[in-house]
Amino acid sequence: MTVDAQSLALPLPASVSPIRRRWIESPLFDLLFFTLSGVSTLPFVVLALAVDQRFGVLFFLLAFPHYLSTLTFYFWDENRERHRARAFAFFGGPVVIAAAVVALMLSGLPAIVLITLFLWNTYHVARQNCGILSIYRVRSSNYDLREKSAANAAIIATSFWFAFWNIETLEPLHGIGAQWMERVRDVRIGLGIITAVTLLHLARVLWKRTAAGNTMKAPELLFLAIAVTFFHPYLWMPTSNSATAVMLMPHYLQYLGIVWLIHRRRSRSEIADHPRALRWISASTPVLIGAIVAAGSAAIAASILLRHAGYATLFGSIIVLIALEHFYLDGLFWAFRDPAVRKSMGPYLTVSAVRDAA
Repeated sequence: MTVDAQSLALPLPASVSPIRRRWIESPLFDLLFFTLSGVSTLPFVVLALAVDQRFGVLFFLLAFPHYLSTLTFYFWDENRERHRARAFAFFGGPVVIAAAVVALMLSGLPAIVLITLFLWNTYHVARQNCGILSIYRVRSSNYDLREKSAANAAIIATSFWFAFWNIETLEPLHGIGAQWMERVRDVRIGLGIITAVTLLHLARVLWKRTAAGNTMKAPELLFLAIAVTFFHPYLWMPTSNSATAVMLMPHYLQYLGIVWLIHRRRSRSEIADHPRALRWISASTPVLIGAIVAAGSAAIAASILLRHAGYATLFGSIIVLIALEHFYLDGLFWAFRDPAVRKSMGPYLTVSAVRDAA
């Protein structure tokens, strides 16, 4: 999820009044789904780490609905022309990715797939944090592209540095040899230097903003702090795989929160038609929760059944493929550099649109 902060302030119909709030939805909603998403998902982590590792299967309760949510953007009516115009990107790209993953797996080169997954996942999560921070920045009427670039650079650099903190424990790197591992550690040192430089640059930019009388307000400041420390599990978890699982839980909650907030606002407006099924799910909180639980439970059941049947590797490969497809499609659907994306999503992110009381 990437957001261009400069181009999101779009006009709304005359019957709708834009209300600018610094919170994307409300203090409670934002803290629950975005700023404190790590706390909101803490019960899942505690169950798996402190109670019984078998509770780790609850990971799929949020993971699979998060993946499915990406596909809902295929059904937005105003996106059909864009999908037809770029048919290969939207329909051929996923086929190419699936073919490449299957070929590498069958060729005995799964390490390439898993390392790609690790690197792409790190970038994907970091960019989502950049995108949500951009929404807060726009809602504070701040369109400074220099600050946007500085914040994005700091978030991405810090995310990769933290992700490489215990890179020696990443399973695909086991047995690569001492010489190659030394080079990997050199990369980590380089990432640390880049992180320090980007954080200092961001601090300088924010200092200038404060000196100009545009002090960063609590919602934006809190999320910035979360964004640059989002990958902290890599600093204290014993293995890279376990750290990734712990880090991803709040990421999933953030994604579900922002996607279904957009769907709900869209279903309640007259700006565009909303497919009937999405309107039905989005308009009712109980129905939405039921759909998320049902999708997550189906993934949990599939995980348990396939593992007991001796197909754990197959299930793992399917999840890897789904994740890679999600990264790719998410980059298309949330590409705010595309005017069509800005037009379809922008109004639901940067303003709280309510019908004029008059």
